[in-house]
Amino acid sequence: MRANRVAGDAGEPGDPGSVLWSGFPARKVGLVGAPVGLQPSKYVQGKWRDGEFGQTRAAGLQVVHDGREVAFRLEWECARPVSVVRDNDEFADAAALLFPLSESAPLMMGAEGAPVSLWHWRADRGKAARVNVAEGIGTSRLQGRAVGVETQAVHAGGRWSVVFRRVLAPQGAGPETVSFAVGGRYRVAVAVWSGAGSERAGLKAFSPEWVELELEA
Repeated sequence: MRANRVAGDAGEPGDPGSVLWSGFPARKVGLVGAPVGLQPSKYVQGKWRDGEFGQTRAAGLQVVHDGREVAFRLEWECARPVSVVRDNDEFADAAALLFPLSESAPLMMGAEGAPVSLWHWRADRGKAARVNVAEGIGTSRLQGRAVGVETQAVHAGGRWSVVFRRVLAPQGAGPETVSFAVGGRYRVAVAVWSGAGSERAGLKAFSPEWVELELEA
């Protein structure tokens, strides 16, 4: 898919409700439930073996850039939003974008020596995504000195819309930071968690294939 280039005064891509987004069709990304056998905990595997999770079946993905920043907009159906967590058995809605940090990185949370970067939004947090690095299932950790990824979200009409926004190529970015360049080609994957369905950690819906992305020159 293409990350369309927009003018600096064409609108506010950081706002998921901006009219700017209406000018670009969304790419429908199919989602599936993460395999229960790949959950890192034997307890979770046993408890959820016959359970239902990964109920979100698709998400719409749009991407734009202005030559300095890039913005990713995700949208998906959510009839019962959860944005406030009051107890340990409650879980907030969440979404993430996953980027390979090496050519050989597998989609399922990377592998040893082939890490992935995750931009993780959760409905009960502020306007900044957590940036994680993973080298395999169950290895996700916060990235040290991560470059900020701003987020803005709105729930309306039974749907979540979330925008992730960051500079294309952070100065001094290390090997754990994904960088973008105008005209470059990249890969991205999507994950969604339903709080109402008690989804968290590895219990999620995710895109089983990379989405190929090109930043328009």
